[in-house]
Amino acid sequence: MSFSTRHLDRARAESFGAAAEDYDRFRPTYPADLMDDLARLRASEVLDVGCGTGKAAAALSARGLSVFGIEPDHRMAQVARRRGIRVETTTFETWDPRGRRFDLLVSADAWHWVNPAEGAGKAARVLVPGGHIARFWSFHVLDGPILEDLGRIYAEHAPGVEVGGARQKSTAGVRDPLSAGDDFVSVAQREYRWSLTLNGDEWIGLISTFSDHHRMDPRSRSVLFAKIRGLIDDRGGTVRTTSGTFLQLARRV
Repeated sequence: MSFSTRHLDRARAESFGAAAEDYDRFRPTYPADLMDDLARLRASEVLDVGCGTGKAAAALSARGLSVFGIEPDHRMAQVARRRGIRVETTTFETWDPRGRRFDLLVSADAWHWVNPAEGAGKAARVLVPGGHIARFWSFHVLDGPILEDLGRIYAEHAPGVEVGGARQKSTAGVRDPLSAGDDFVSVAQREYRWSLTLNGDEWIGLISTFSDHHRMDPRSRSVLFAKIRGLIDDRGGTVRTTSGTFLQLARRV
């Protein structure tokens, strides 16, 4: 089974809480079609791993599902609780389920921070047979030639930082790593397409919640953001994204 090692970068994984309010303000919600599809699984108890500020949990709760969240950062968890989400502040790996079992486990833009081998085994233990695990990630790609100009700005002012709005790699042929084990079978892999139109401040707000941008030296980040805002202003004051959310859905055997 092939797994990512991104979860080992704990400093990056735990950097989001310092910008919890901005994360909640600028990160968009997840596609309604995705939330509707998950609600159709008719889960009576849902576990949200890495629930963050509760965007996915709140959307599922609004569809009548009972959602319980796990979030390692207390600042993110505090925002989720304000939304009415029940949250325990802990990592999934160290969390004690105390015998609780769930029909659906979701993880929104967060599963890559979970130790993959431990996470897969624990997910199997807390899901009832026939239950589902849904992991999904969003991406935002800026439309048009602005990408080339951004690339030059990043090369000069933020070398080594991934260009915010860079082209999304194709998900064609991607295999769900959970399906390589004995506990899960892949049910579906889907991409939900959508778009955003943002002004300069909104785009800066969004990329400021990306962990590699947030961890930049503050002065360097300030210069980078000023250059990006100037570029957007020069191009009419708004940018449009081709956004998407990629879902991997598997069923507990």
